[in-house]
Amino acid sequence: MTTSNPLGSQLMRATLARFESQRESALATIGLYLNAAAGVGDHPDIVGEIQQATVKLAEAEEALDTLQRNFLAVPEEAPEDE
Repeated sequence: MTTSNPLGSQLMRATLARFESQRESALATIGLYLNAAAGVGDHPDIVGEIQQATVKLAEAEEALDTLQRNFLAVPEEAPEDE
């Protein structure tokens, strides 16, 4: 993490955990609809349910990638002149 502030680090970990939880929840939902026939009967619009879970999955993964790219990535050092 790029911050030396303990509170900032804790907030970043909490934010990452929230998006990771959303990602896992979406994956579980999609997996349930695709692999467990028991849950299918309760939802008449399975395609719509999978679509909603897919959107949530994409949003969570995009948010995680954004945080990684902008706040967690180690900056590359410029090559030294020989």
